[in-house]
Amino acid sequence: MSGMDKVYVALDNMTKEDIFNFLDKTNNELKCIKIGLELFNRYGRELILEIYDKYKLNIFLDLKLHDIPNTVSKSIRSLENLPISFLTIHISGGQSMLEASVSARDQYLPKCKLLGVSVLTSLDENDMENIWGITDSKFLFSNLFLLANKSKIDGVVCSANELDILNELDLNLISMCPGIRFEDEIKSANLGDQKRVLSPTEAFMAKATYLVIGRSITESTSLTERISQLKNM
Repeated sequence: MSGMDKVYVALDNMTKEDIFNFLDKTNNELKCIKIGLELFNRYGRELILEIYDKYKLNIFLDLKLHDIPNTVSKSIRSLENLPISFLTIHISGGQSMLEASVSARDQYLPKCKLLGVSVLTSLDENDMENIWGITDSKFLFSNLFLLANKSKIDGVVCSANELDILNELDLNLISMCPGIRFEDEIKSANLGDQKRVLSPTEAFMAKATYLVIGRSITESTSLTERISQLKNM
């Protein structure tokens, strides 16, 4: 299996035209893409259907749903029959919301896996203390991962820095890890708005199931080289 089978490329900050131009440039090397809230709000389900119809890619729809259980359930229903592999919800929505999400997924998106967002990678420990009053990040992540497992969702979205906590709990959850930058970007402190980052090599060594990489690929001036790096992992 190529490393590209485990990397979801985030198509952020792009127009529809940009997306198709970029995908055409990759010469079918990409296997997986991520579509976020901005793109979905702008273009809707039609974009997902067009991309899937033309490229047959695995699609991760990253909406980070977080509301009362009934609203999240109906939101998942509105996505019925979309060809998506993954959908995100916030673990902090609570057990009832997570279980309602599983029930709706089973009925309307049976081939899709639900991933629970733990803590956004744009937040650091100071933010965690300001928001939740928690200084022990291991305690926070452990509770979130355990709740995800208890609610029977398929996996979690977390920084690769938290994979040691997830591995220690041994919950058999899928891990989708954003906040990934190539080694040269980390050395030059080119991290964008991410605060908790690791390189692809470090993340896979930490037992990440999948990675999310965005501008490091989509805005790269050495696209072929970046893809080659990932393919060989």
